[in-house]
Amino acid sequence: MNYDYSSSEDDFWAEFDLGATPMSRKVEILYNLGYRELWKPNNKEPLKYWIPALEIAQEHNLKTESIELLEAITRELITNQNDYLRAIEMADHGLALMQDFTLDVDELSSKAHLTWGKAVAYDNLERYSEALAYFKSASDMYADVGNHQLANVLASATIFAHIELNEHDEAEKLIPEIRAFFQGKEDLARIAYCDLMTAIIMMHRGQYPEALALTLEVMSVERQVDKLDAGTLRWVAKAYMYNENYKQAIHYYKQSIKYASKRGERDYRDVVKATLGLADVYDAMGKTEKAEAARFDAESMNKRLKKTQVPDNTKVLKEIEQLRSQGEYDLAVQLGTEVVQESSEAGDISLRIKAECENIITLFAKEDYEAVVQTWERFPQAVLELYDELVIRIKNMVCHAQYKLGRVAEAAKLNEQVLADIRVAQNKQEQAYAFENRVEIESDPNEKKKHISYAIETNLEAQNPDRALKITRKFRDKY
Repeated sequence: MNYDYSSSEDDFWAEFDLGATPMSRKVEILYNLGYRELWKPNNKEPLKYWIPALEIAQEHNLKTESIELLEAITRELITNQNDYLRAIEMADHGLALMQDFTLDVDELSSKAHLTWGKAVAYDNLERYSEALAYFKSASDMYADVGNHQLANVLASATIFAHIELNEHDEAEKLIPEIRAFFQGKEDLARIAYCDLMTAIIMMHRGQYPEALALTLEVMSVERQVDKLDAGTLRWVAKAYMYNENYKQAIHYYKQSIKYASKRGERDYRDVVKATLGLADVYDAMGKTEKAEAARFDAESMNKRLKKTQVPDNTKVLKEIEQLRSQGEYDLAVQLGTEVVQESSEAGDISLRIKAECENIITLFAKEDYEAVVQTWERFPQAVLELYDELVIRIKNMVCHAQYKLGRVAEAAKLNEQVLADIRVAQNKQEQAYAFENRVEIESDPNEKKKHISYAIETNLEAQNPDRALKITRKFRDKY
């Protein structure tokens, strides 16, 4: 899909709302809006566009668009959400859309991207055997399409996986060829990474002075090319600790924490790792209380990095519906509110929208019109437009609630949106409700009379003669 730097969000939504806009273009618009979210300095929520876009793409069998979206979603879940299990799920979903032995270059590149995503997710889950397998597989795929830069980047990631599996000889064998490739590219940061892997192997073999000297060289190079990060500083600290220079070890662990906490580059996982390293130094110094305090800090933060597990969509929404049908409105709203919170924390925008809608439907059934409008006002209304099966019903309910609260101008505006929406004709009963809302809102007697007729006729078309008769009786003596 193409990325559009020039169009405004208003332009995108105007095009999205046109009935003639093809579904593939609607998906592309949402894809663009998701990337626009990444421009924001805070509160980036690209998934609120990409998840609905994926639903549309899948519903309309848009394979290429689905794959591109799944790549973006997998990357977002890893990079900003720390939701590695869901990232693996999304990557698998994308891989399932492609043949096992495809020869198409674009498709093979997509397979490599998604496989790389799985490898990174497994790496962050510390499941290094799986990470190693997928890093190798993705590296081979990039080599097959002639992308030797990424093939070697992924090959270098396998070095660390081997080290974590205590396969130091295997790791060491890989380093010279990969390092030579990056030397040929004059990529000092990647050369330094290879040297850091060598230093880590030295530490595992007890070659502590040599490891310290090499990590200090790596740190110097990375600082010069502006690539110094928390991970390197943590290994410098560890090398100092192994050399029993505890003062310097503490200094560099604290520097690692500072780097990992930098605004814009914040990585709390690195904060946890460096804080645990600091605890090890305090233990080595016999400072037990400080060590325990550091471990407590690390564990407290680590708990909050674990993603909330989202409840099963179908099951939980049916539970809300069942409670409502039994007249248990308060319990239905309570469950819906819990789902809204859990799905928001887990980044499941689709479930959040559906749960918010369930709350509006329940509150409307309870005739708590003020709560209906309050829920609507905090609702991500633009995203609701993506849910064809919900948008008209919810707007009709909110419109009626606004009217009941005397907010007639707002009700009239929302009613105009509904009656102008091409989707209203797809559900005759909701169309009839929209006409009924118009009757209540309308001040012109002639317009009122016209919409009474529309409401009666549309209820009959919806095979609801009882409601048509009710409307006839209600307005018989007035118009």
